[in-house]
Amino acid sequence: MWDVDSALRIPSVSRATALYSGLIRQCAMDAYRGTEPLPRPRLLDRPDPTRSRAWYVGVNVEDYLWHGNALGLVTARSVDGWPQSVAWIPAAWVAVTSVPGEGVQYWNGATKLPAADVIHVRRGADRRNPVRGVGVIEQHLGTLDRVGLEEEYERQSLVGSGVPSVAIIAPNPDLSQAEADAGKATWMEKYAGPVREPAILPYGTTVTPLGWSPSDSQMVEARKLSLVDVANAFNLDGYWLGAEMRGLTYRSPGPLYLGLLRTSLEPVMADFEQAWADAWLPRGQAVRFDRLQLTRDDLGSSADALTKLTAPPQSDPEVGPIMSTVEARLYLGLPAAMEGGPTIASPVDTVEGPPAPPPLDDTEEVVP
Repeated sequence: MWDVDSALRIPSVSRATALYSGLIRQCAMDAYRGTEPLPRPRLLDRPDPTRSRAWYVGVNVEDYLWHGNALGLVTARSVDGWPQSVAWIPAAWVAVTSVPGEGVQYWNGATKLPAADVIHVRRGADRRNPVRGVGVIEQHLGTLDRVGLEEEYERQSLVGSGVPSVAIIAPNPDLSQAEADAGKATWMEKYAGPVREPAILPYGTTVTPLGWSPSDSQMVEARKLSLVDVANAFNLDGYWLGAEMRGLTYRSPGPLYLGLLRTSLEPVMADFEQAWADAWLPRGQAVRFDRLQLTRDDLGSSADALTKLTAPPQSDPEVGPIMSTVEARLYLGLPAAMEGGPTIASPVDTVEGPPAPPPLDDTEEVVP
């Protein structure tokens, strides 16, 4: 392996990349001020008007992992100077340098990009050139090179080092080469291909099926261990890349994805959230990915949890439930009211109004 393109030929590398990119691109982006959600700006819903939001997020995450640098260029600004649209710049096209007294510079070939319009998300830092990040492939190129050599060795073993399907040992110690060749031709004529005819051989003949040598068979075990190495390089549990796992008890999707989010996805998402918030939104506002898409459990587990949350606690029924029925339905992605059924009142609708006037007494005189 010598670059990103060659490393991506390794299936486990492509799988690890697809896991990060595929999960993060599912999460919508919202603007917050503190803990208060704000109306979603157009920029967060469609950063590049010519591309979908999921595509834009996905290619940036891929560049972040492969090259250690995710780059965007502001293509339009509002009257107050904040970005209205951005375009993705492939990291492989851009060289990041630092000139004393001039700051960070971005070069696309011989063209110098305006640094004020470049949005740069770094993965870590290159200690020899701190203005750029370091990708997973660059950081673990030696390990990925070994995995690639193992794969190439297996291919060469299958292509150029094949072994016969069987070895036939004749009981005749004086068998000539001509007789052996004639016997081979007769065997191939009768038994080559998917045939199931019985073979009648001279007494003492031994037929031994052949396969890979013990040293070649060990490559299968090496491939299994390589899955763990690639998973470690991408900060993933080997389970997600198909590595053999021992002692893994059954867990529902919610806990599995929650563990993946906390240990692997969260650091990547945090880098993008902070960098894009600084470059895209006014001060005091933050960008946040909607992680509910990743932590949502299966329907049965969610229904059990929501049933408990929408019921008053048994220890103190007067306290009231933690969630309303409307909030529970919205959590499941359902409309607030059931179609064709009774309308479910929201907490706002249940606020009591002023008391009604008392009924009139028939014995009292009504003054017109």
